Amino acid sequence: MSESSVNVLVVDDKPENLLALEELLTAPERHIIRASSGNEALRLLLKHEVALVLLDVQMPEMDGYETAQLMRGAQPTRSVPIIFLTAGDRTEERAFRGYEVGAVDFLYKPINPQLLRAKVDVFVELHRRNRELRALNGALERAGAALREKVADLEAVNRTVSHDLRAPLRSVRGFAQLLSDSLSGKLDDEQQHFLRRINMASERMTRMLDDLYALLRLSAVEESFPDTDCGAVLRDVLEDVRGDVEAAGATVSHDPLPTVRANPLLLGQIFQNLIVNAIKFRGRQPPLIHVGAVPQGGSWQLGVRDNGIGIPDDSRERIFDLFSRLGGESMSGTGVGLALCKRAVEKHGGRIWVESTMGQGSTFFFTLPERT
Repeated sequence: MSESSVNVLVVDDKPENLLALEELLTAPERHIIRASSGNEALRLLLKHEVALVLLDVQMPEMDGYETAQLMRGAQPTRSVPIIFLTAGDRTEERAFRGYEVGAVDFLYKPINPQLLRAKVDVFVELHRRNRELRALNGALERAGAALREKVADLEAVNRTVSHDLRAPLRSVRGFAQLLSDSLSGKLDDEQQHFLRRINMASERMTRMLDDLYALLRLSAVEESFPDTDCGAVLRDVLEDVRGDVEAAGATVSHDPLPTVRANPLLLGQIFQNLIVNAIKFRGRQPPLIHVGAVPQGGSWQLGVRDNGIGIPDDSRERIFDLFSRLGGESMSGTGVGLALCKRAVEKHGGRIWVESTMGQGSTFFFTLPERT
């Protein structure tokens, strides 16, 4: 018997009736189990999972009513459907008694073969669906347990990133500053260069931890996407990065921006990372940054355009990978910002990409669903 096969138990004290029922009901992926008494039926029910019991009412020693009552009193067999079969008189009292002990149907002999097959098919299919549902629920529970474990791991990583890694880094920066102050005027150019390298590396590590922590927190942001005014979010971002914009002599402009379905926090992180990158990777001219938007049938395509150094063709996919950085150690980025943008956009069901010309600038495009 295959794992997908479904058992049906037929119970009758007459061998010829059992044989007839088996021949009538045998079908692919269906296994007929026979019992000649109520006691044998109860024993078989403890050994096999069955979709349905076809139970004769009139049997010696233990009749069908008693058998059904014992089935309903035991936890493993309490929910197994029972169809009573009887050659007795068609009386309401007989039928009511059957329903009282848990029968789902009551059929009188001689039984219509087509009617019996149809009823059995319904309960067999119902059992098969229930079994599939139990399997799915089991898989869901296992996935939930694995997810809870991953969340616990993520929380541990968050704690490590937000505290445990920062503490020794603060010590490195603090002692480096003390060393610089105590040896002021006593170091030659090479020694001063080494000390600056220590400070620069620790500052970069601090930025990397900040960015990595933001990326880890992204997983904890609820997938709540209200109607969000892109223009209002951009204004808040520009206020936050005003110092960077003014220091670089940058100009930031934008078209009328739409209202979209987006998490305001994530949308702000996308805008901020793209604008800060446009300032950071500028060319010889002051940065010119423009934010635009065009509708695209059920969504909006937003773009952040700059006049910066541009991105090589072979790097336009790679830059969205975690810790991927153009220009290696010579560039000041941490390799986390664009990975965060990508995950934030994908959390909204959108996508992000870049178009660029070396020496002329880049435009980062991303899509978000339109307002509800």
